[in-house]
Amino acid sequence: MTELFLFVRPPRPLWPFNGPSSAFWPPLAFASLAAALRERVRGLRVGILDAPALQMGWRTLEAELHRQQPAYIGIGEEAVSCVEGLRLARLAKAGQAYVIAGGCFFGHVASEVLRTGLVDVVVHGEGEITIVELVEALRGGGSDLERVAGISFRRGEEIVTTAPRQPIADLDQLPFPAYDLLPVDRYGARSRNHPNLAAIELGRGCVGSCDFCILWRQMGRFADGHVVPLLRTKSPERLLEEVHRLVRQFDRRYLAWVDPCFNAHPRVPGELAELLLHQGFHVGQSAWVRADALVRDAGSGTLASCVRSGLNELFLGIERPDDHSLHVLHKTTGLDHAREALRILRTEFPQVAAIGSFIYGLPGDTPATVRAIHRLSIELGLDQPFFIPLTPLPGTALWRSELWDASGRRFRQFSFLSSYRSHDGLCLLERALLRSLMFHWPLARLRAYFAGDARRRRVGWRLGLRGGWYYLHQFSRSWFAERDDGGLVFPAWYES
Repeated sequence: MTELFLFVRPPRPLWPFNGPSSAFWPPLAFASLAAALRERVRGLRVGILDAPALQMGWRTLEAELHRQQPAYIGIGEEAVSCVEGLRLARLAKAGQAYVIAGGCFFGHVASEVLRTGLVDVVVHGEGEITIVELVEALRGGGSDLERVAGISFRRGEEIVTTAPRQPIADLDQLPFPAYDLLPVDRYGARSRNHPNLAAIELGRGCVGSCDFCILWRQMGRFADGHVVPLLRTKSPERLLEEVHRLVRQFDRRYLAWVDPCFNAHPRVPGELAELLLHQGFHVGQSAWVRADALVRDAGSGTLASCVRSGLNELFLGIERPDDHSLHVLHKTTGLDHAREALRILRTEFPQVAAIGSFIYGLPGDTPATVRAIHRLSIELGLDQPFFIPLTPLPGTALWRSELWDASGRRFRQFSFLSSYRSHDGLCLLERALLRSLMFHWPLARLRAYFAGDARRRRVGWRLGLRGGWYYLHQFSRSWFAERDDGGLVFPAWYES
């Protein structure tokens, strides 16, 4: 029988701010890697098993792996779901599969995860070219793995890391992601805000180098032994083709741009929007954006074109209430940019939902700091803020090797959620934040829940209610027992 390479996203808990119908976006990285293997490796079957989208629990997943008998299993989890990734690797090894790990987490703890014996090869950075060369080398006996750039593997007690692979220069040369291998009808099937959801990328990389972010490192280039930011985009024509196929062939009605920074390039988003408008496309879209680029695009008319083509939900990393701490984090957009960007959105584009992220837990932060962060979120007129503890993700400047946990359980706390754990140094800040959330209700905050069009109000209300439930629930639980679930929600089907 022809060998099977199976990419697997194992059962995972839900982030509590997401509804069940839009909790799991299509795994675009798996679809892109699968397309590359299918196009370039002869005699290999390729599949994707997205257990969360199928509401497939661990017992069913184990039976499915036994039925399909893959020769290779590809995994790629975030830090918070490391425990699921390692559990999947154990199942894979029990079935005699060759385990290949990659992505933003495993790529930055390669030595540690290889020493567990659960993973055979770790792929660093972008994988479309690497995975093809790797599988061809493995099918040839695996004796020349050293020739495959961008991987780490174990040889006896030695961890071998090959030469870095530079990022793909021309993203237009990538095959269309293998959406046909995904349970497409499951994504956003019952969602009002993100119906018939698709994940899509305008490009890769970023122009910034924030200390806390892993994405620009994952998509950057090597220079003098270090990773530096690199922005690449697909052409507007290629992007139009992707949108056309997602909408017409797969009946997708909402596009979630997965780029670290959708509007980093000054021209491509606007040129794509104009092509969409010319073709008569109006499809809902969400994206992470830079505040300074949003101000720039408002002046050039690009933002107006994007909104007319369907862009109706923006996520902005505002992070801090003062320029000094933004500088400490190497954040290259300032508070003036954020204020002007939100002024533009609220006065010129009231239909666009604006969601902002803020970081607490820097050295020297006090309860007064988190109160200032909360007050800034109200002042800006955001539809919903998210308050995220500073998290030492592997690969960032904050990571320390002693944080590694071979069981993966410690990484549950890398959920970007408040925990209120009494032994945690953040507890004082989180309780001050909760008091501000509960009792500081100026008119501007109340007004935000009744502003904009129906969709924008619905987004604000749903996120606000889920956030209120989460913060109160976590706080009440912290009085009775210390939990290590990171505040995540485990669905009924998780072990089924």
